[in-house]
Amino acid sequence: MDITFSNKDTIKLNGKSATIVINPASEVKADLLLFSNPESPQYETKSFNGPGEYEVLGSMVDGVEVGPDNTAYSLVIDDIHVAYLANMDSQLTDDQLERMDGVDIMIVSVDSDKAELINKLVGQVEPRILIPMMSSEAELGKIKAEYGKDVEAVESYKVAKKDLPVDTQQLVILK
Repeated sequence: MDITFSNKDTIKLNGKSATIVINPASEVKADLLLFSNPESPQYETKSFNGPGEYEVLGSMVDGVEVGPDNTAYSLVIDDIHVAYLANMDSQLTDDQLERMDGVDIMIVSVDSDKAELINKLVGQVEPRILIPMMSSEAELGKIKAEYGKDVEAVESYKVAKKDLPVDTQQLVILK
């Protein structure tokens, strides 16, 4: 799977059998579009913008309501379990956390005023790989400091199930 970042909330997951784009700002070429906000625009491409379970081209998607106008996604693509959490206002409930069980990669938006919440979410989900989405260098600096690593940002992140870290948590910064 190849993961790329477009803007503050847009992530593209390009797998062997499906391409999924989350929160695109405009129509993009993909097999499935997912939106966190139920008021999101509708495009020609098959899209979902709320809670529910979906299957598209062998990829399983579980939309989890995390607020009145916010849906998080737990999905499996190329046998890799990905969680997408954007604009979170609180930690996950036990039911929400159960639906995120076994996450390999967690993609989460990072706001400077919610750094403590993001750390709690990472502690709850315990992903093997964390991909923060941020809009400022200050936010990036806070995340790097939290992990004690100076991670270089990359254009895209290519990963296979067999390459996932086993005993450590890896930080990946996309630009």
